[in-house]
Amino acid sequence: MTAARMLAEARAALGMAGRPNQITREYAARHGSVYLFAPWCNMSITHWARRSGNASAVLPAGDRAYTVWHAQDGERLGRWHKGTAANIKRYAKPGTVIFFDWDGRDDIQAIDHVGIVERNLDDGRVQTIEGNTSNSCKRRVRGPAVIAGFWTPDYEEDEVDVNDVWHEARITMNKGEKTESKRSPAAMLQELETEQDRIKATLKELGTKLDQVLALLKK
Repeated sequence: MTAARMLAEARAALGMAGRPNQITREYAARHGSVYLFAPWCNMSITHWARRSGNASAVLPAGDRAYTVWHAQDGERLGRWHKGTAANIKRYAKPGTVIFFDWDGRDDIQAIDHVGIVERNLDDGRVQTIEGNTSNSCKRRVRGPAVIAGFWTPDYEEDEVDVNDVWHEARITMNKGEKTESKRSPAAMLQELETEQDRIKATLKELGTKLDQVLALLKK
């Protein structure tokens, strides 16, 4: 099966909110009622993979609800990339499973959240579809400040046509600036989150430089 079908299932879930929902119910039916109200970001990836016929590629060790284990699946396959801007620009593509750490580390054990890449924005950021983001399924724009790493399953078709990806969601990206035909509250929130990512990255870089200066002064 293909990354395009995986993305089609993810797009179909946009707007889903709250729990239990279709995704948590189906996962709980297979693995126990404890999952009905559990965090469902990785259950979403599992759901989309199974429904799109991509389970063997996306879930090489079977269903996943725990993000760390799912990231480790990709690492064992030799497909894991740390979430640096250079790696994101070069390797992230539509259908890539991408993992986040809100504290900005590139450590698999510290992963907090997961989504799927819908588009590489070619500036170190990606457009994603994520389940359980603010307890909903939404599109997001994420950058290296919060991306811990990612891996791309061995789909039968690695390249996805941009027109197919964007489907009815005509969002224009231009050098990191996002515009829509109508500025919705969701669009404004997304811009604020993107700016927050940029600020975190800048602060992280300044902190590193300050540590270097202090180390020189101590010599």
